[in-house]
Amino acid sequence: MKTKGPGESAIVLINVIDILNKLKIPYAIIGAFAASFYGAIRASLDADAMISLAFGQAKIDALMAQLRKAGLKSTFRKGDMGDPIGAVINAEDRFGNRVDLLMNIQGMTEASFSRAVKSKFMKKPIRLVGIEDFIAMKIFAGSPKDMSDVMGALEVSLDRVDEKLLRELVRNYGKAALQELESLLKRVKERQRWHRSSGS
Repeated sequence: MKTKGPGESAIVLINVIDILNKLKIPYAIIGAFAASFYGAIRASLDADAMISLAFGQAKIDALMAQLRKAGLKSTFRKGDMGDPIGAVINAEDRFGNRVDLLMNIQGMTEASFSRAVKSKFMKKPIRLVGIEDFIAMKIFAGSPKDMSDVMGALEVSLDRVDEKLLRELVRNYGKAALQELESLLKRVKERQRWHRSSGS
């Protein structure tokens, strides 16, 4: 698929996923696309995915070469000391549509990729980050936008959440993160009980 102008990062994402599949690189879509999938709909000009490149520099070089072959400007940047993201590859087309591929995100393990959820977008099979990993990542990030995404996801998709797994994942980010999760879960469950009791 080809882009025809700005505002079409979704098409770039689909093309990048084709390359990741070709190179057998595990991935999971995160960011605004995953937020929308779980019920927290918001606009975003970019698309994000986390990728597993545990097998080293050769795979990174192969991925960069394929992105450039597809006509995408691609750059690779390692995170600074203490950065929660180990490295990122940016892939951008001539209209400024961009996909960010994040590697070695703090708290995310290879098991995160096995928990990815299969779905379809633009008639193409895709894999999205599992809801527990999505929520854990957002709580760790901690911005108001991230907390809004968590609340939206919990309110719409709470019945899909494995709370035991979620607590285990969030615990990796420390006591404060776990307390924040418990507070959010309590708020969402209280709202749901109120809606049920009021019949709305």
